[in-house]
Amino acid sequence: MAETKNGWAEMLSGGNALPVLVFAGGVGMNAIEVYIGSTLMPSVVAEIGGLDLFAWVTTVFVVASIIASIFAAVRPFGLGPRQNYLIAAAMFGIGSLICGLAPSMPILLAGRALQGFGGGLLAALTFMMVRLVFPEHLWSRAFALASGIWGVSTLVGPSIGGVFAELGIWRWAFFILVPCAALLGLLAVRVVPAKSSEAGMSSLPIRQIGLMIVAVLALSSAGAVSGNVMLAGGLTAVAVLALFALGTIERNAGQKLFPTGTFRFGTLLASLFGIMVLLQMAITSDIFIPLFMQTLHGLGPLTSGYMVALVAVGWSTSSMITAGWTEGRARLLISGGPLLVLVAAVGLALFVGHDNQGSSLLFIVPIGLSLVIMGVGIGTAWTQLTPRVMQAAPDGEHDVTSAALSTIQLFASGLGAALGGLIVNLAGLAAATPTPIAAANWLYGLFIIVAILAVPIGFSIARTEARFTAAAQPAE
Repeated sequence: MAETKNGWAEMLSGGNALPVLVFAGGVGMNAIEVYIGSTLMPSVVAEIGGLDLFAWVTTVFVVASIIASIFAAVRPFGLGPRQNYLIAAAMFGIGSLICGLAPSMPILLAGRALQGFGGGLLAALTFMMVRLVFPEHLWSRAFALASGIWGVSTLVGPSIGGVFAELGIWRWAFFILVPCAALLGLLAVRVVPAKSSEAGMSSLPIRQIGLMIVAVLALSSAGAVSGNVMLAGGLTAVAVLALFALGTIERNAGQKLFPTGTFRFGTLLASLFGIMVLLQMAITSDIFIPLFMQTLHGLGPLTSGYMVALVAVGWSTSSMITAGWTEGRARLLISGGPLLVLVAAVGLALFVGHDNQGSSLLFIVPIGLSLVIMGVGIGTAWTQLTPRVMQAAPDGEHDVTSAALSTIQLFASGLGAALGGLIVNLAGLAAATPTPIAAANWLYGLFIIVAILAVPIGFSIARTEARFTAAAQPAE
């Protein structure tokens, strides 16, 4: 039966077992570090200081990750997938070692930059590895597996970080990643192909790379200085303008940083990338949930943190369940996923911005349900959209497309976080007398617009695919 052949049994057995182990290891190591690191930071600051640089711990990691995804697209010196994978594992391991040994916050930030570069390169190579190692009918399951690993990491990472922090040995949370990175590199030598089927770039798209770096640095800096509304707003505007300039150049450039059609309105790739950006931005609003659950709804830090994990639970569970859906059911997910995200966004707008210091379940339960629905919406859609991006890539541009998937996902998260920070601070969250209720209402009210924009694109993609499927059917 087709489902048996294409099922999880085939994905996790036989010749796929070792590739899956390397694939899962790369995703898992990067994901767990994100959540371990955020949990450890209070203990780190207590020992080595650097509270004024606290916001940059995440910012440096994200900036380096996006630069790494550009590195994967450019493939300098003709580096193949295996060489890049070894560079990624080495950078991640060295960065982890530096973080563990760091005597001060600037040294730790240097380690986080190396970690971020290694993690970002691993993320970009994950998409490439799916195309190079697994047959096409398993691509959806591979991406669903990656979602599942991120979901588990969301739940496990904070717990692991909390244990190391409680025991007073936070440095070992970084040290244990060093042998893991080394083992991953050794296994990659056996699994990851030395060469791609594509030659790579003949020349460097210097202007596009420069504009992308400007956009990334501006956007990440906006998130780090979100308390200064004018500066954060200006930096966000610079990032958006740099992105528009990048798109203008890309449309007519001989050597592209993104696959052909990414910045041309009406193309399938533009629609696919567009909806993915909007969905990723919409889900980024959950980063403020712990703050509002504590300040408005009277929950403790741990409970508030695990409220956010409900998004990951919905995402990973739904993507694993629906990974094998094809044809009509797959199109239903593409069109229905954004609708679920919109429903969830409306739910958060209705129930988060209230004074609920008594922790009444009349507010908390709908918020939790909305977070799960948001995870299900993006998880089901994302699992179908990602392989379609790979399938829509022009001939000879699959490696660039793989790297672009990682770049766009990270950039969308940064844009969502920067805009969210700007909204809540303009609404008075950073004022001398904070107004968290107004901040929550403005944030989730405006983010409904982001979700609304994704809905027609989802329907358009599903309709286009249905037309092509019907046209391909033989006439009776």
